[in-house]
Amino acid sequence: MAEHDSFMRKAVKDWKYIYPDATRKEVIDILKFWKGLKPIVGDFVFGNGQKKKLIALSGTIPINYRGACYHIPVEIWLLDTFPSNAPLVYVRPTANMRIKPSRHVDNSGKVYLPFLHSWKPDCGINALIQVLICTFEEQPPVFAVPTQPVAQPMLPQPMSLQQSATGIPNVPYPLQQTAYPIPYPPSPYPTGMPMPAIPSIPQSTAQISNNSTVSSVHIRVSLLSAVSEKLTRRLEDIYFTTEIEIKTGEQLKEGQTKLERMMRHLDDEKSSIEKTITTCEKEIEQLDDKISKQNNENTAMNIDDAIQAPTPLYKQIVNAFVEEAALEDTIYYLSEGFRSGKMDLEQFQKHIRILSRKQFMLRAMLKKCRQKAGLAG
Repeated sequence: MAEHDSFMRKAVKDWKYIYPDATRKEVIDILKFWKGLKPIVGDFVFGNGQKKKLIALSGTIPINYRGACYHIPVEIWLLDTFPSNAPLVYVRPTANMRIKPSRHVDNSGKVYLPFLHSWKPDCGINALIQVLICTFEEQPPVFAVPTQPVAQPMLPQPMSLQQSATGIPNVPYPLQQTAYPIPYPPSPYPTGMPMPAIPSIPQSTAQISNNSTVSSVHIRVSLLSAVSEKLTRRLEDIYFTTEIEIKTGEQLKEGQTKLERMMRHLDDEKSSIEKTITTCEKEIEQLDDKISKQNNENTAMNIDDAIQAPTPLYKQIVNAFVEEAALEDTIYYLSEGFRSGKMDLEQFQKHIRILSRKQFMLRAMLKKCRQKAGLAG
């Protein structure tokens, strides 16, 4: 692990990764857990022909397919902006394997996943590998091809059935000629075992060689398996499409409910505004009438009549407040007269004492009246 750490330190520094510490730590953590992977540095060629040195995790990841553990060869390329941008994942088959294109893997071996399209910096390579394992277990990306020529009939046989020495049927992995390839590795059944003799074959299969060891039972099982796999894939597509349509319908219904609620709210607001406008128009008419009457009378208004208290208590509050304010002004002007020398100290103290006593009584009465009227303060 120490050599991997020193390799990563040198690689992220030499190839100028934007987040060297985060990239190095992520790779080291992955190597501790996934022993089948190792770090490499290679030339990556982009779609526009540009070539760039990048770090990659190369090796195999294990999958569990039909009760057996297989290792899928992959390369996970880390861009120099990792982890801000998603890695680029490729399936790299060995010489005895071929790529099996699907909706997740194209002919060149490039992997397409929703997880990669919605990548966020905190997703992590470990989570990516887990998603790859789940995806490859459902639809393996490679299948095995024979290393030496083997006599095979030219019929599509997605799966052939053969009895082992113990009498237990084994399910082999097809060769390149099969119509429905099943993923790597090669079949675990004994290659030297002879197969049962061929019973009578219908006229449609008369082109099969006389040396063929395929029986009608094997053909039937193979066809049933192929149809089953095709139906399973079709049902999966229908299921996912239905799920998307259901979720879309729920979202549309939720949006419709929200829009209806907003429309009702807008209608209520419109009614309230119309009522307010009507009230304001009436108030404006009343004010215009009063202004017109006042202009027609042409009489000077008494300032004392400008404020009319609705109750005797409020009138007492207004009078006390006005009188207290007048005393405040009087004390101020007496202080200015004393400061300018127009009044001696004895006269100033005498008047101030009388006015202060009266002001105190007014303030006390004002406070009591306000409490009686339920006003603040």
